[in-house]
Amino acid sequence: MARLALTQNGAVVKEFPLNKERITVGRKANNDIQLDDPTVSGNHAVFLVLQNVYVEDMNSTNGVLLNGKKVAKRQLNHGDVVNIGRHELKFIDDATQSFEKTVIIPSTNAPDVTPRKEAEPLKSAMVKVVSGPKKGEIVALDRPYTKVGSSNQVAVIARRGSRYYLMPISGTSDRTNPPRINNTPIGAESLQLKSGDLIEVAGTKLEFVET
Repeated sequence: MARLALTQNGAVVKEFPLNKERITVGRKANNDIQLDDPTVSGNHAVFLVLQNVYVEDMNSTNGVLLNGKKVAKRQLNHGDVVNIGRHELKFIDDATQSFEKTVIIPSTNAPDVTPRKEAEPLKSAMVKVVSGPKKGEIVALDRPYTKVGSSNQVAVIARRGSRYYLMPISGTSDRTNPPRINNTPIGAESLQLKSGDLIEVAGTKLEFVET
């Protein structure tokens, strides 16, 4: 389960599970997370728990900072830090954290005679710009998250193990012309990519290629 860790001077003061679709934060007592602080608005922000988790500013006086930058609405990734007033909330995705911390402990007893399953090879991938002002440009997908698009429409290609997914960034896309895969508009959910898929974002077409 995903959760928020309220920290103070680097120490976790309290944790809040993200166990419903809307988790409100503010100074008023009716919020799920009440922060008694004059720098926090009565109804300051909301965390939206959909397939992914988002933070959204509710027109607060002092705004919401995500990793030090003011945002209106953004998707969260494991380890992101959200500042609300003087308070710091760290987003923890237990599924991601467990994956990152998983280790293999070799047996110290009888020899292992079970055939070992070879690990799935990590594929590399890239996108080729096939139309638009940057036609011919190649972008290597060698990071966990790669943004594609422009200021008015942005999507992210996320690498999860040996697979790649396209997902929109809520609040940055033109709803009348959303990102598309093979000319089909995508919704709020991330979609797995396969080699040869054509991605269209902000009027630019890119071909996803695995190598």
